[in-house]
Amino acid sequence: MNKLSLLAAVLLMTACATQVTAVTDRTVVVRAGFPDMGIEKALLLADQECMKKGLSARTQQVTSPNSDRYIFECVKS
Repeated sequence: MNKLSLLAAVLLMTACATQVTAVTDRTVVVRAGFPDMGIEKALLLADQECMKKGLSARTQQVTSPNSDRYIFECVKS
């Protein structure tokens, strides 16, 4: 039973992690984890995606206070 509880906790934590949800040539969309600890973690993930193209991430839009999505633009450094 302990192993089952541990597995459930790990799956729950993974589902709530900050993650990249969409990538285009110039845009990266990141879903914030729970609890949302601010834009810093999302910016780090977006920057890693943009660096694959030799670019840096810049905050383009915070969708709304009620949303868990951040939108970044990949720009030249």
